[in-house]
Amino acid sequence: MQRFQFTCLDPRKKKRATIARVLSESGPIHWRKLAPLSLRSWPETAKVAQEALEMSKDRGASGFAQALHLWLLKLQYNGARAYFTKHADQVAVCWNGLNGTRRVFMQGAKAAGAKTLFFELGPFPGRITVDPQGVNNASCLPRDIAPYADWYHTAEKRNWRDIKGQIKQRSALRDAEVLDAPPLSDPFIFVALQTPGDSQLRLFGGNFPTVPILIDAIAKAAKALPEGWHIRIKEHPTAPESFAAQIQSALPGKVFLDNANDTFSQVAASRGVVTVNSSVGLEAMFYDKPVVACGQCYWAIDGVALRAPDTVALTALFAAPETLSFSTKARDAFMSFLDQVYYPSIEGEPPFALIAQRLSDSDTSGIWRRKT
Repeated sequence: MQRFQFTCLDPRKKKRATIARVLSESGPIHWRKLAPLSLRSWPETAKVAQEALEMSKDRGASGFAQALHLWLLKLQYNGARAYFTKHADQVAVCWNGLNGTRRVFMQGAKAAGAKTLFFELGPFPGRITVDPQGVNNASCLPRDIAPYADWYHTAEKRNWRDIKGQIKQRSALRDAEVLDAPPLSDPFIFVALQTPGDSQLRLFGGNFPTVPILIDAIAKAAKALPEGWHIRIKEHPTAPESFAAQIQSALPGKVFLDNANDTFSQVAASRGVVTVNSSVGLEAMFYDKPVVACGQCYWAIDGVALRAPDTVALTALFAAPETLSFSTKARDAFMSFLDQVYYPSIEGEPPFALIAQRLSDSDTSGIWRRKT
């Protein structure tokens, strides 16, 4: 097995243990508590640092604090790029890497020509994301079905739906409101809200970067629903704030709040699921439901899911909800790849054999070197 050397921006203890479990069999890991710094700038320094700041949840409370944060990000990008220019044989590793220090660290490594690995917990229980390009929508996963179909043609045919029984409900932070909605047996579309401020909304929400914006769009689009249909909205179980009042007043008689029934009961009874880019969209595929993505996400692939990037598209889908559909063949190929290859298990034997191909210079699958 090919050996590598890794330089990892040290995460918290539990995440460090996960990274070590996956990588330790393939080579030494150098843990860095702090990102390297350098005053020497590159032409890309200002742009990369500004993007990292804009993607950060905590940018600084004042203009001075933001300026100081930006200055530090520039030094960190310069330092990472200088370090990996001198150590191009090292693989840069971090957890998440979408914003702030971790983003400039990884972008500096990429600019220096070093290989990279981004870690994150996977959406399937006991699974891990290890991607050479990024996580979630920033991943290397192709956005068309062809590479997955090619892989699936010769792959072992397992039942990816077996994962369904392993997925558990999240515990709610608050008691559910008294339910005032039609029965689950009536035809409805289920809308799964995300946690307000969720990085997936902020970074990849597209036209729907906040929960209130999505609720407003749902209410406008719901006017096009046929007679007898309704929208059922559930807030995220761990959301620190509630938008119940906005939901309940959005479009009475068509849009209903249902925090009482659990997520998967509503998914199972629905005729389709709408989300910006929540993992509930992926989980709904285990129930063989049509799924609509309103934001940017790696699973919004033709045949696998539908897309509604704006209110106009959402309205068109709501006007003919009985036509919501998906391709079973496309889903089988895509979900089987996620199950068998993309999300290795963090239990049992270290899964680095599945990871090595992601660092290979001779990838022929058309998957691991997707261009951004």
